[in-house]
Amino acid sequence: MDYEVLMPQFSDTMERGKVVRWLKKEGDFVKKGEVIAEIEAEKAVMELQSFKRGILKRILVKEGEEVPVGKPIAIMELGEKVKETPKVEEVKKEEEKKPEEPPKVKVEVQEKVELPPGFASPYARLLAKEKGIDLQELQKEERLPSPAHAKDIEEFLKERHFTPKALELLKEYELSVEELLKELPDRKIDEDLLLAYVEEKNIPKKVPISFAQKSLISNLSKSFVVPHYHIYEVFDLSLIPWDKDITLTHWLIKIVGDAMQYFERLRAVYKEDHYLIYPSSNVGFAVAVGDELYAPVVKDVQRKGLREIAQEVRELRKKAEEGRLSLEDISGATLTISNLGMFGIRAFDAVIPYGQVCIMAVGMQDQEGKVHITFTFDHRVVNGLHAALFVKHLKEKVLDKNYIKMLRR
Repeated sequence: MDYEVLMPQFSDTMERGKVVRWLKKEGDFVKKGEVIAEIEAEKAVMELQSFKRGILKRILVKEGEEVPVGKPIAIMELGEKVKETPKVEEVKKEEEKKPEEPPKVKVEVQEKVELPPGFASPYARLLAKEKGIDLQELQKEERLPSPAHAKDIEEFLKERHFTPKALELLKEYELSVEELLKELPDRKIDEDLLLAYVEEKNIPKKVPISFAQKSLISNLSKSFVVPHYHIYEVFDLSLIPWDKDITLTHWLIKIVGDAMQYFERLRAVYKEDHYLIYPSSNVGFAVAVGDELYAPVVKDVQRKGLREIAQEVRELRKKAEEGRLSLEDISGATLTISNLGMFGIRAFDAVIPYGQVCIMAVGMQDQEGKVHITFTFDHRVVNGLHAALFVKHLKEKVLDKNYIKMLRR
């Protein structure tokens, strides 16, 4: 009996998934609960376990391809007759029991056929004639294969007229070789010449959008339609003794996480007819890795000390840089902190991550220790009064010497 393996939905917000790697190949036996593939969804890579026992009959979605949730990605063969392939040791034991037979020697004689120089497909010969290419000479020098095909002629032309770096740019800008050779005849085209041509013709470069970026774009689009509002405030953070080991972001995660315990709406998630209010303060923080943006989550902030938070942030940041974040690492936050102060940004607005109720946009700290912080709230969950009291509480806490002293221990 055939069984379809579907693209799973690892979270409520997941709509599509990408097959990163198949850990089993067609024909392999699969045990129930065994990991058969790695799936990327919403910037995290998760393991896909098999719910059935059987043979992986056919892979429908190749590595690197993405499909919607619920679409078949493979077919397994189930049934009582399906048996696991014997282990190598068992096969060896069986072979040892069998009587030895005299080895059979099979000799195959293959005749090597030498093709005469100039042998090529009709279109390749025509193309070579048009471009002034001596097929016989180049095949003697083994610079062209025999028989030669049109593709071989085209590749030779590229190598003859373009430097290796220029060939890379050809692919990046999806340029026509024939057009370029007409525009820039009788010369070797290098990187500088090709870039000058691109600039003169105002030719755009096609940059593919990664799966992680597509997930981000999708979630931001959903977030933008959420009814939201901003609160702009200046915080005096002069009492916070942050440094390179325990940064301002680490301090803010802790202070905000503690404050969330007094304001349950900051620990809430909106559903159609109810709120889900979580007991823990789970705080996300924005991390940029190249062109990708991630928001790993520090869980149970209210129970952790500053040094533990700092260490966890470093570990999560490293996992983001190495592309090892799991769904667990990026899920569960109800509030996220985005800090652009290190880039000299004085103040900015940020979009609430989908499914959360607040984001704090933290600007640069001035010489007096003042920092502009913009709060964006989901109005469906946090009304103006809740937000005002929360911000007021935070402003008081950062100036509470005893509280700051306690956190430093």
